[in-house]
Amino acid sequence: EFDDDEDHGASYSFDVVLDDIGGNSFIENLHAPSIDPNISSTKYFRTPTQDMSLGLQPSKAALKEGEINDKKASHKNVANVARGGQHVEIDQEKHLSGYSSLGKEEALKFPTPCPSCHKATETIMCVIDIPHFKESIIMSLLCENCGYKSNEIKGGGAIPSHGSKIKLCVNDTEDLKREILKSDTAGVQIAEIELELDEGGLGGVYTTVEGLLNKMHRCLTLANPFSSGDAATKQHLFNDGGQFSEPSAQHLKYIDFLTKVKEMAEGKYFPFTLIVSDPLCNSFIGPVPRDAIALSLQAEKEGKQCYAAYVDSGIQYEEYER
Repeated sequence: EFDDDEDHGASYSFDVVLDDIGGNSFIENLHAPSIDPNISSTKYFRTPTQDMSLGLQPSKAALKEGEINDKKASHKNVANVARGGQHVEIDQEKHLSGYSSLGKEEALKFPTPCPSCHKATETIMCVIDIPHFKESIIMSLLCENCGYKSNEIKGGGAIPSHGSKIKLCVNDTEDLKREILKSDTAGVQIAEIELELDEGGLGGVYTTVEGLLNKMHRCLTLANPFSSGDAATKQHLFNDGGQFSEPSAQHLKYIDFLTKVKEMAEGKYFPFTLIVSDPLCNSFIGPVPRDAIALSLQAEKEGKQCYAAYVDSGIQYEEYER
């Protein structure tokens, strides 16, 4: 909105629309890390014609017919679809026939096209049993051709009828070393710095509390490119002929927010409360390392029932109905 002239004080509002089929455009969020109420973002799959304008190859069906028709699904080259936007079919009888007899902690390999270079590679899958939790599936892909790598973790078994909320009071560096499984449906909150990651953000992660904080810091930095590089210190708040202005108050607030996240990961900010909310009950926070080792040794002697008797004073766990 801007003033047309000083005498009448007329103002006009208008919309700026960026439509980038390459997905490489960005408008600064002036309310970061919160949602900017003036910005809406929509992702869509490109049409075969748009793929061609970017230099991407059409499908074999389009090449055979000598034309590109956006209305024909067969003209869309599946190699140009974003990761997770297509269904990849494999010969289940051939590659997964042994799954029913697959032993825990036994790796299963099956062929997969690389999402980056589309060359043939392998995905390694393993079913693990996390003590005092449930079975989970770990999948890893490393392409020897281009170096692309991907790691995912999924909850095993049936879909629970309830959700879960785990509250961890992080008081010292020992709590940062706790193992954490954040499923791809879980959200994360840290009330002390007003951080709230929507459910489904970051994907599935199996790491430590420290590793989760570092990943959130990295993702938040990449999500707002104006918070790093030259844009972090040299800003053009006005069209003033190239002179740099002082950083805005909102920008300084966002930089301070990122600094606090990094300090939490480095063990310089205590205490704080980490909340993991998962509507599918597929997330888990483990005990501090010294207790985890003691429980593991006890389980070898007495069996896994010792995990059920263990009480973690630093964690509050509650279930809720979806």
